[in-house]
Amino acid sequence: MPLSQEVENLAQSALRAGLTPNVRRDVDTSNGFWGALFTFGCLPDVQVVINGPVGCYTLPITSILNYTDTIPNLPNVISTDFTEREVTLDGTNPILHATLAGRSKLNNRRRATIVLTTQESELISTDGFESGLSADERVIQFDSRALEMDEWRGRDAALSFLYENRDWLLAASGHDAQALRRAPRVKPRVTIIGPTYGCFNSYSDLAEIERLARGIGAEVGCVMPFRSSVKDLATMDDCDACIVMYREFGASLAARLNKPYLYAPFGIQDTTAFLRELGRMLGRASEAEAFIAREKQTTLKAFWDLWRSPHQDFFGTSSFGVAAGETYTHGLRRILQDEFGMRSTVVASRQAKSGPLAYSAADIRQTLLDDPPMLMFGSINEKIYISELELLTGYIPASFPGPVVRRATGTPFMGYAGVVYLAQEISNFLFEILFRHLPVEGLERKQAEETTETIPEAEIAWHPDAIERMNVVLKKVPFFVRISASKKLRVEAEREAVQRRIREVTPDIIDDVARRFAR
Repeated sequence: MPLSQEVENLAQSALRAGLTPNVRRDVDTSNGFWGALFTFGCLPDVQVVINGPVGCYTLPITSILNYTDTIPNLPNVISTDFTEREVTLDGTNPILHATLAGRSKLNNRRRATIVLTTQESELISTDGFESGLSADERVIQFDSRALEMDEWRGRDAALSFLYENRDWLLAASGHDAQALRRAPRVKPRVTIIGPTYGCFNSYSDLAEIERLARGIGAEVGCVMPFRSSVKDLATMDDCDACIVMYREFGASLAARLNKPYLYAPFGIQDTTAFLRELGRMLGRASEAEAFIAREKQTTLKAFWDLWRSPHQDFFGTSSFGVAAGETYTHGLRRILQDEFGMRSTVVASRQAKSGPLAYSAADIRQTLLDDPPMLMFGSINEKIYISELELLTGYIPASFPGPVVRRATGTPFMGYAGVVYLAQEISNFLFEILFRHLPVEGLERKQAEETTETIPEAEIAWHPDAIERMNVVLKKVPFFVRISASKKLRVEAEREAVQRRIREVTPDIIDDVARRFAR
């Protein structure tokens, strides 16, 4: 029995029992513990102790590395690894103390320690940290509130926690905060807030935002927390403006720093406005205008070359869908719809709880079936839906979760370089679509033609249901190749009927040929 049918049967049974089922097809985000771990783990000289059961260390530090670049090796993270014995008999206090006592054997430079709660430790109300740990042990606890916060709120809370406790962290790590804050600077400085482990494409997008800031003559100071250490906490507010990379989190920290801030831009118009406003904030207005002029002749030249070619017509007759975090959902829609002129079929934000961007996984899957886009930007969930539905839709990663590697700095979505990269990727997929419909004669087809008894073409009839089925299949084909696809599908369907030694094209033949096209 298909899984979808089993889920439907389960839902019907729950309704008959008087229960209201709330079935989530796929999970696209994690909880506050993961967001905090992704944030604290960026600081190499902070010891992070996961107060959790066996597996909390293995999962983030070992297993995930085999599937994605979300988390690199984190030598500054250890776990208490308590078991059923500690939960039911001994209590979790002794094993936490033992873990803290042994942490100095790993690296003496990591003096400040953050004990991080998990959903499991919160669920069983672990008794460890509250039972008498002294201040001179240089230990502080962060309650991840994993049972109530998602990973984005977890990141936001973790960043605020670092700022609120920065004097303690600096002192516990042996730094003189006042000496660090007296360091001179000659250029206007920006602090970049947001890049953490677990943020899609953060390496490339951060490189592009830094390039834009330096292009108008600014100095990039603290990148919190991606490339920071404890001593950088002292100077994170020593800046003239902040750039918040993501709309999901980070703005609250920028507000705490009491500095003007801008969100990282997507698209030509947004990036131009961003540079002008940043130039105004930093007193570099003329430098910003000069940099914009240079970018139009250099970085953006590749885009102009594409736009003046036949690709311009392809963009205008193509469609896209996006299901990602709020930042990428808004940003991609701005580029693809407003600037490239592509038609949107589904635009879904992971964070939206209501309104036009609020979609469930089932909604996204149904929209893909009803109005399949030429390209779908999303996570592994959307890629699975495309495969399940046997669509010709192309897939471009734009979100975690998923087995995606994005460590190179040449794949930005943000800024001017992001416009060029996205135009390039879309153009390459347009070529792929065209290639699929070229009349290529394969070896198997030639052999079949040589050995199969032919039936005169005039004698091949089409069942009405087959015609209707073909119209459904063609709706899933990108518009600009639909005429070619229609001809190819008709030819292949009649050839299949000949090979089966029948005189009528039936719906099952259309389905078989369509599956071959999808592959």
